[in-house]
Amino acid sequence: MERDLEPSLGWTLLSRDALRRAETLARNDVQGVRDEIGFLALHQAYADRFFPGTSVLHTRLRYVLFVPWIYQQLIEDGVRERVAEAVSEAEINLVGQLLMSHDRGIIGGDNFPKTTTQPPCLVYWSALGNWRVLRPLADGSYPARSVVHRRLGRSVSQLSLKDDDKQLMQEEMPLFAPLPKPPKSWGRKTESLDFQLLASEKKFLSNQLIAICRPDSVERSLLSRLVESNIELDPKSSMWTDDVRGVADDADRAALERSQQAASLSAIGRGVYGALVEDMRANYDNVDSVTRNRDAVERLIEQYGHEALKLKVDDVRQDAGKIDSKILEVLQRTQDWLRRGDRDLSDLFQVYCDAEAKRKDKRARLPKTPIAREKRLEWSPEEHPNAQPLHYRWSVARGFLMDLQASDVSRAGGGANDE
Repeated sequence: MERDLEPSLGWTLLSRDALRRAETLARNDVQGVRDEIGFLALHQAYADRFFPGTSVLHTRLRYVLFVPWIYQQLIEDGVRERVAEAVSEAEINLVGQLLMSHDRGIIGGDNFPKTTTQPPCLVYWSALGNWRVLRPLADGSYPARSVVHRRLGRSVSQLSLKDDDKQLMQEEMPLFAPLPKPPKSWGRKTESLDFQLLASEKKFLSNQLIAICRPDSVERSLLSRLVESNIELDPKSSMWTDDVRGVADDADRAALERSQQAASLSAIGRGVYGALVEDMRANYDNVDSVTRNRDAVERLIEQYGHEALKLKVDDVRQDAGKIDSKILEVLQRTQDWLRRGDRDLSDLFQVYCDAEAKRKDKRARLPKTPIAREKRLEWSPEEHPNAQPLHYRWSVARGFLMDLQASDVSRAGGGANDE
């Protein structure tokens, strides 16, 4: 795995592990939760199954073209030095053009004209590989950005070495699959650019997405089938509608059912965690505490309890084989507690405490230790977000699908050079 770091205008090229850590933090913020118990392992497993290559940091589909266009432009311009800085400058220019369109989903818009710590070339890099926009290496893996930057930074003499027959000794494969041409406004700082896909772009992206399989499988993913089916979606469309289920194959249809049940059970579990912390503050720490989370548990049960009780917890292993057994134990014990109906949260304290301690160690809040008490005193119940079901990146996938459906080649804005 590539771990070389290359500085660039205040931010660094991160390894894949570092990107995953950054995404975990961002995912917590996006969902408005802190994953104290580990429910987001379910989120990750189902999201990767249904929508491979997506990230909670993704906003609009056209970035999948913007990123390789940036690199293609650097290659055409012959950029060989300070490649990372050139990429960063191009990203800032892109933000400026997008801001003129007043469109939604602009990465770095709040920081402009400064760089953002999560620029699009970083955020979308994994998707480029997953969706075969970025060409693989000889061993089938996909190059890290630092590898690509070093390749672009090779001297002209290195790339022009010829043998005795005046043939290039090393021919470079293109970095990306054959891409549609950028719009005429591309790279022109004074012209607006937006996220509206042109017909050639829609065709290219549809072809790439339709080819996406489930992880470690030759079976097509749910995302692939949704792209091909082109079912009508709007910003309120649910992941578990009959239309979506109808598109899925038998295996994904069963996984969709389990994912909905797991999402409901996790929502209740999140509420239980907040309520347990409030209980500890009130009864163990003798701190005046609000009961917002404790009061919310009953509402969560009323709203999600029916689906939560349907889940066969052991079956989750079919979709998340590497999931920690502690999480499954929490789910099973929470479900057993729901069935009893006595609502005594103390029955769940130890299993939640053990799961949090295993996950967070000295940062855990539930244990009866001085360190945990200190963490509880720092905790603001009023600021603890309301518990919500897992969403499995559906909003990202739905947004991408709607971007494909919204394509309109008749418009003139954003670069109407469509073929």
